[in-house]
Amino acid sequence: MPNYWLSEFEEKKAPDMEPVEDPEDQVSDDSEDGTNSALSNRQQSLYKLYEMAVEEFGMFDKSSGPDGAHYAPADKNPFKEEGLVCNNCEFYLKSGNCELVSGKIEPEAICKLWIIPKELIKK
Repeated sequence: MPNYWLSEFEEKKAPDMEPVEDPEDQVSDDSEDGTNSALSNRQQSLYKLYEMAVEEFGMFDKSSGPDGAHYAPADKNPFKEEGLVCNNCEFYLKSGNCELVSGKIEPEAICKLWIIPKELIKK
């Protein structure tokens, strides 16, 4: 299956994606596209890629299969103490849903698609 949506994204975004000294500390001031300006450039790029994938192929399911988000419910989330929970993720909606993963989402669950601003991650 061709990854033409990724090629299209890379073609449009390549000049903005040049390596930087410390990509985790680089934050964009531009938030008119809906991404949180507190996210690193890498996180903003991932945010856009995930949204494009969902637009093209539909939402992820909760499974660990090829279309799955590898969702771990709250009682099985080993990263809760570190702040790695759905409630802190950019895709989590107040309604208890997710922009990427189908079904109800527990606030303290986690999946492999999380994008959490640096200031919400506890060390």
